[in-house]
Amino acid sequence: MTEYPSWDLSRDTHNALQARFEELKPTTGLYYSYHLAEAPGIKLGGYPDWTQEPCWPDCEACGERMKHLLTVASEEFDGESWRTWLPVEDRTDSGWTEAADNPAGLCLGDVGGVYIFECRTCPDRPIGHWFDCS
Repeated sequence: MTEYPSWDLSRDTHNALQARFEELKPTTGLYYSYHLAEAPGIKLGGYPDWTQEPCWPDCEACGERMKHLLTVASEEFDGESWRTWLPVEDRTDSGWTEAADNPAGLCLGDVGGVYIFECRTCPDRPIGHWFDCS
């Protein structure tokens, strides 16, 4: 699967794509940030599905911005994103099974997540983290 950033888009890129984002809802019923950008849930790689403002740590050794390695999230999707990110086999007539939403049984803060980052510049690949919740 290929992910695209939402909160992490530069202002220039966001402004250039704004008309397309606004066209999505009436033509497809989808929102870019919920349905087409980063995947929610526990995952390796891709972009963080930030609950709050993005907060990328810098490597303490070299000062470079670290890369996203892992997200451990309280939920696999929310009340809107399930429409594109919930596997077909977990869907029911009324939405989804309770186990599909939180198979790991986690609640980090107020339905938040922990993001693990690594520095791919430094040979020892130091790690950093960030925690956020709603």
